[in-house]
Amino acid sequence: MANAFKNADENKRRNVEAYINTFLKEFFSGESPNQRLFQTMKKATAEAKANGFKPELMEGLLEDDE
Repeated sequence: MANAFKNADENKRRNVEAYINTFLKEFFSGESPNQRLFQTMKKATAEAKANGFKPELMEGLLEDDE
């Protein structure tokens, strides 16, 4: 495994490192998956509001999909 990582191109090594870092962060966070999900949802909502995203826009986007 170490040789495969060592011989992989830089992009693949970065992807593996990002995956491992994410896994370790989640594993040691002490939060349940639901807690992480709700935190992510709250953050996304706050960011959307800060960028001017409004419920009316979402309704319009959803109507276009139908």
